Amino acid sequence: MSWTYVATALAAYLIGSIPFGYLIYYALTKEDVRKVGSGNIGATNVGRLLGFRFFVLVFALDVLKGLLPTLLLPMMFARLGWDVPTDLPVAAALGAILGHNFPVFLGFHGGKGVATSLGALLALLPGCCGVAAVAFFAVFAVSRYVSLSSIAGGLAFGASYFWWTSDPWAPSHRALSALVAAVVVLLIARHRKNVGRLLAGTENRVNFRRPKADGASPPAQPSGMIRPGVLAGLAVAAAVLFGAGALILRRAQTPVEAIAGPWLLHETHREATGQQRSTRVAFDAAGDRLAVLCPRYNRILTYRIDDDAKLSPLAKIAVDGRPVAIAVVGGNVAVLQRPVNDAKHLGPGWLDVFALDGGRVGSRVEAGYYPDDLAATPDGAFLIVLASGRGEGDVTKHAPELSVFATSAVLGSTPTTAVGRLAFEDGDDLDRLTLSQRGSHALATLVRQKTAVAIDLTDPSTPRLAGRMDLQRVDEPYVSASDDGDWILVPAQDERDAVAVTSSPVQAQHQESAGKAGYLVVARPDDSSLEMVQIAPPIVLGRFPVLGPLNVGGAEPSGLAYCARRRLLAAATKPGTVHLIRLESRVDAIAAAPPASRFAAR
Repeated sequence: MSWTYVATALAAYLIGSIPFGYLIYYALTKEDVRKVGSGNIGATNVGRLLGFRFFVLVFALDVLKGLLPTLLLPMMFARLGWDVPTDLPVAAALGAILGHNFPVFLGFHGGKGVATSLGALLALLPGCCGVAAVAFFAVFAVSRYVSLSSIAGGLAFGASYFWWTSDPWAPSHRALSALVAAVVVLLIARHRKNVGRLLAGTENRVNFRRPKADGASPPAQPSGMIRPGVLAGLAVAAAVLFGAGALILRRAQTPVEAIAGPWLLHETHREATGQQRSTRVAFDAAGDRLAVLCPRYNRILTYRIDDDAKLSPLAKIAVDGRPVAIAVVGGNVAVLQRPVNDAKHLGPGWLDVFALDGGRVGSRVEAGYYPDDLAATPDGAFLIVLASGRGEGDVTKHAPELSVFATSAVLGSTPTTAVGRLAFEDGDDLDRLTLSQRGSHALATLVRQKTAVAIDLTDPSTPRLAGRMDLQRVDEPYVSASDDGDWILVPAQDERDAVAVTSSPVQAQHQESAGKAGYLVVARPDDSSLEMVQIAPPIVLGRFPVLGPLNVGGAEPSGLAYCARRRLLAAATKPGTVHLIRLESRVDAIAAAPPASRFAAR
């Protein structure tokens, strides 16, 4: 293990020793940057001499030579079969920082290490780096001194780390805490001459003006002494910014929870898809995998869900058309697509099926013109497709229709056709499809008419119209039950997404219920929340906030899915994040508590 530390630190040191500022300046001027300006090889001096774009270039390269070794060297050694301890990235970070400050290629005389330290620590503590960035830019905006801003950022970084870490010198944190302390001390030590110039009034404010035509750099002029009152004011501002940053960091690390009657809604994971938008989510039957529809870049993302209800990427599936709906059947995800751009008016949509871990399954199935929605029957035997056809205004297309496909045929290797069809009226512009709990009935909503069409699917080969209902007076989703015990979720007129919770708060964890809906979870995009509603009698039990990055602001929920087996709720949002929420029984917790605490819990 000791050799792993040595090899990692040495490799990171050599990478950190690459003097990008020196190399870039020499390549452009054939001069040694250490003999001009401030004599430093870092981005600030190069930027003063060559212009702002070269400041950005050198700064980015110096950040990367701290970031990449810290991230990639432990991964590389792990692939080589070496024993990789959990604190090995700390050794890589330290090596990269020392390489920049004391590079072997320049006689161990290097830069001050701000950018490289930022890159290395960004890989280890991104939240604390955010606090440091806020402090840096705040002080820089007031003073225009890079040195003073760097010191303020370093102090804010160290303070935020030790503020947030409950036991920084515990064995599990000791190496990282020592690194943080060393980086802050080294940063201040490397700026000791700048501190002297600040106090003497000879430190230069930053100036990234372009050099003169003759190649001479603009003369550096002292900027005057910093009065003690100004230093005190900057210290107070830095303290305030640190406090605000620490609060933001603490808030970001606080799990999001909400009490809703007998339930505690607890967010277990939040995943940024990186696709800018996510609209639909679907669990597999066991609740071990999740599929997410991301229409902006025509992709379906799949994730594995571990025992702690955390998501890990499984596959990124690129589809040929614009995906509009998904349905998970077994270990596969069916994707309903429209042709992209103007081609959607020229050709029909289609169904593709992919394994949840990637790879196409079966053959492509034509799904009609202007397909709108897709659902799978609870037993997975059939896939139901809505297509608007001439309901979208093109009289040359087929009538709006519902098509029923046998899943076994869709998964086969030969092209298949629908086993059942139902035509709607020509003016019906279909939108969303909702199946009953048993799959024997369905509701198809019509977006323009604010109407729902009831469909009898008792015999999937001959679906029949069963009536129409006006949704204009339906302000909230509700559950409609039939005499045979089946039930269906009736959507509201504004088509907010909703799911029925078929778990009971008094049943054992991970045990499936009999399928009776007792609660609804309704998406509230207008205030970025999920509302938990008891069905009978109808009572709003509470709201769960769907928060943005760092738990600041809101994220509009756009799609919901519920897995009764694991009591997990998945919410997709318009910004492209996926929130995984566990429904925990407060009834079980109260029943298990000692008598004195039961009274308090109630």
